[in-house]
Amino acid sequence: MPGDPKPLDSSRWPTSTTETRPWTSPPSGVSGRQRAKILPTYEAAVLPNIADIETIELPGELIADLAEAEATIERFDATVGATLSGFAVIALRTEAVASSRIENLSATAASIALAEHLPKTGRATSNAEAISANVATLNQAMQREGDITVDEVAEIQRILLEEHSPRLVGYRQEQVWIGGTNYSPHSADYVAPHHERVAAALDDWAAFSNRHDLGRLAHIAIAHAHFENIHPFADGNGRTGRVIIQQMLRTSGLTRDSVLPVSAGLLTDTRRYFDALTGYRAGDIAPIVAAFTSAAFATAANAQQLVDDLIEIHEEWRTRITARSDAAVWEVLELALRSPAISAAFVSSELEMSADRARVGINQLVEAGVLHANSKARRNRVWLVSDVIDALEAFMDRTHRPRTN
Repeated sequence: MPGDPKPLDSSRWPTSTTETRPWTSPPSGVSGRQRAKILPTYEAAVLPNIADIETIELPGELIADLAEAEATIERFDATVGATLSGFAVIALRTEAVASSRIENLSATAASIALAEHLPKTGRATSNAEAISANVATLNQAMQREGDITVDEVAEIQRILLEEHSPRLVGYRQEQVWIGGTNYSPHSADYVAPHHERVAAALDDWAAFSNRHDLGRLAHIAIAHAHFENIHPFADGNGRTGRVIIQQMLRTSGLTRDSVLPVSAGLLTDTRRYFDALTGYRAGDIAPIVAAFTSAAFATAANAQQLVDDLIEIHEEWRTRITARSDAAVWEVLELALRSPAISAAFVSSELEMSADRARVGINQLVEAGVLHANSKARRNRVWLVSDVIDALEAFMDRTHRPRTN
């Protein structure tokens, strides 16, 4: 087949090539001028095979920064894991929100928290519901261990999209492209590999991703860039790929007891991130590795501030409450620190306590000003944890501040 992947030259990273494909989908509803620009063929990307790459070669200065970034991640993980129980749950929430914002999906922390308590209808109608699906996906993905499989990647995308865009669930069976028009790939910024190549490309990517002899953060960055350029889905590629980043951070041992929301770091400079994904196709791996390195530093600092804020909030809460040490309120208080919205049913389920005991604990936190009812309705009431919501909003606000070097 024209453009078949070429053998690797271990002295440099292989570049992507292209192949000529026929364009047989006549557009409808376009003008004659637009139709005239549509050609009978187009060029689709062909990504190189990378499963057997011998080494990852990087500039010396970047290697030094990379080592420092990895040490920063490990130090953050160890410190936070020891000082704030349950931070991983909050960190996954910030990761989901930041990852969604990269795709221009945004909502307030309060609306996302409330969306997690909405009944499943089979059709999400808001950004908040779509982002809450991202939270659920991350929580589920982080429960597993071991190698990444192609089937698991499909499952991640399914959970992300089944409520919001069910018709787009699953590996694509059509040509997709980025930029240009919606009726032909001829003016696109990037035309992903033809769908006939997706299965083989994913198998090669999975074999590369599951190796343990190519370093850690650089390996994760390159695996991510390759996945995004395969673009195996009609939608959800970015969010799925960033869930996999978290899995690989855990598998590599960089994170063990906590979660570093890397997407928040990438969100500080999305132009750099997207340019790095483009540069990867030309065989330049340094930009994507550098983007991940910078994201690690930025996110660790931002997340540490969030940790400090949550610890301060927790300590201040405890001064408001007087109760026996075995009272339900203390258990509910700990749950509230990692759950920006709670309901009686949620508390009962999460803490395995009776509904009556859950309501007693909730009422005490309402009296202490920790919880605030979202509405006056008594049935299916949800309470917001305002202090935690404010801390999460502050975390996201910091991701958009210009960085100083």
